[in-house]
Amino acid sequence: MPQQDTIKARQERINNLCVKTYLEILGYGTIVSHRGYAIFPSPFREEGTLYVDYGTNKARLSTGKQLGGVLDLASTLFKVPKTTILNNIMQYRIDQLMDRCKDRQGAIW
Repeated sequence: MPQQDTIKARQERINNLCVKTYLEILGYGTIVSHRGYAIFPSPFREEGTLYVDYGTNKARLSTGKQLGGVLDLASTLFKVPKTTILNNIMQYRIDQLMDRCKDRQGAIW
């Protein structure tokens, strides 16, 4: 059971990192960054845009589909389970995001 808690804690910690910064690390340019939100082109085949709410630090598509935090977004974007991302954070550039967040915890804007 303790190992399960550790995995859950790691997932939560990564999901709380800055979604906007993660998208920028992946090479997605911000269309608009305004008080309270940022808008990116959709990284998916769907037309539309991706919104990042600074207050909740969650991403959603203009179609209304909720994507969640960094780990949720990466899992959807790369079409792999969250555990795969946790086991290889370098491949998914999560390590760069952690370095940019300095103390490797929390979101920065």
